[in-house]
Amino acid sequence: MELIIALGSNIGERRANMQKAKEYLSVHFTLIKESKIIESEPVDYLSQPCFLNQVIEFETKTVEAEKILSITQSIEDKMGREKVIDKGPRNIDIDIIFFGDKIINTEKLIIPHPSWESRSFVKDPLKELPFYQKYLQ
Repeated sequence: MELIIALGSNIGERRANMQKAKEYLSVHFTLIKESKIIESEPVDYLSQPCFLNQVIEFETKTVEAEKILSITQSIEDKMGREKVIDKGPRNIDIDIIFFGDKIINTEKLIIPHPSWESRSFVKDPLKELPFYQKYLQ
């Protein structure tokens, strides 16, 4: 099943942070394709540095979205992410954007990600992935 992940980093060695997150994710999921890395202005909480962002398509045999969430959160923890300010600066942010065509709305997880369409730093890179291409036909 397709798994679309968005990565973001705006503190520390941003590009290295994203590469490390991708390596950790690749232990659990099979990399299909990744978008270019782009730089974007912060949204929501504006008093912070610009982000590097990327969207990545993986294939997974994991069928439980909550398990995928657990994996992504454990990677953020392993990388030392601290949640001091909501939507604030972070060395790594890993968001589940799509999980196949599943629609999930629980207290812990909403898929598709609720703001993917309004965020150009997700929507534009997503257009580079095979997952998105099938929706254009």
